[in-house]
Amino acid sequence: MKIFGSSYINAGRQPELDWARGLAVFFMVTIHVAEEISGFPPGLISHFLTIAGGPLAAPTFMILLGIGIVYSRNSNAKKLAIRGLSLIGLHYALNFTSFGIPYLILYAQTADTFYLQEFFVNVFGIDILAFAGITFLLFALKEKFKLKNIHLVIFTLILSCLSLILSKPVDNIYLGAFLGLFLRVNEYSYFPLFAWIGYPVIGYIVGCLLKTCIDKALLYKYVFIISSLIVAVMTLDSFKYDFNIWFIYLEEPGEYYFQDFFQYLLVTGIIFTWISILYVLSSIKYLDFIGKILSRWSKNVTIIYCAQWLIIGWLSSFEMIDLPATPYIILPAGIVITFLADFAARLYLKLSAKQR
Repeated sequence: MKIFGSSYINAGRQPELDWARGLAVFFMVTIHVAEEISGFPPGLISHFLTIAGGPLAAPTFMILLGIGIVYSRNSNAKKLAIRGLSLIGLHYALNFTSFGIPYLILYAQTADTFYLQEFFVNVFGIDILAFAGITFLLFALKEKFKLKNIHLVIFTLILSCLSLILSKPVDNIYLGAFLGLFLRVNEYSYFPLFAWIGYPVIGYIVGCLLKTCIDKALLYKYVFIISSLIVAVMTLDSFKYDFNIWFIYLEEPGEYYFQDFFQYLLVTGIIFTWISILYVLSSIKYLDFIGKILSRWSKNVTIIYCAQWLIIGWLSSFEMIDLPATPYIILPAGIVITFLADFAARLYLKLSAKQR
């Protein structure tokens, strides 16, 4: 039985992708709570957090970004470029308001140059919005010059190789602030382009296939089998060398930001195993109420992302709260901050609509 057709026929929102992005929002907020205002508790809960806040958060966002470009009605070169520039600008504005202003206030109160340095590295650190913005600019160039998917793959391979070769520590914080957009040169370059570009490109290629799908149930059946086998084989093979790939983010947290071909394969396998499961869950009628919440979070992801960093940034900078590292606190705190950010996003959209 055929899975794909010869034209784009599977249009509209894809519920399983909304579920994946919506849950990634919650996982993202919870991992930020653990990183900034709590800590990682001992035991399996930390491993769960690093998987949920690792492969099922940022990489999921970026794969879905690539799929979203395929499905968007605003995917011409000009609109992609405008979107990219706006995200880069938003990135620095968010850094300034969530961490920059608190550190400036602390510097004014204490005259301690430590806070001045923290101001700079936090304002010019490279988070996911900057990476997303540059990604949109690259896809704008793709549309402008009518490049094919094979060109994207070759370009990704080249950048990934350059990332492995050129990602060296840069002590100069000013030079690092620029180079960090492209390479992992310091601890504040969280999502450098060269190391992470594979995920939106994988998403874009998957999106092109998904949009021609004529039997999603059959597609996700095969996707689940293949992706879960990839994860299983890689896991078992890692045990042979006394290296547990599932715990890498906890034991070596900096490695998460050094994405490479090995991690592309593993993380993509994890993500599409997860999305295949969500395809089944999203089709269950009794779970519609969850689907509506996750769909809203999915649509408002950028605003929620900004809101949660404003909350967490001010709380952590001024040390207003210091939560104990226990799952009984971290998970509820993640839920509370997620819904606070969701409320802020809906309020923002409501006020914006009134001003139009």
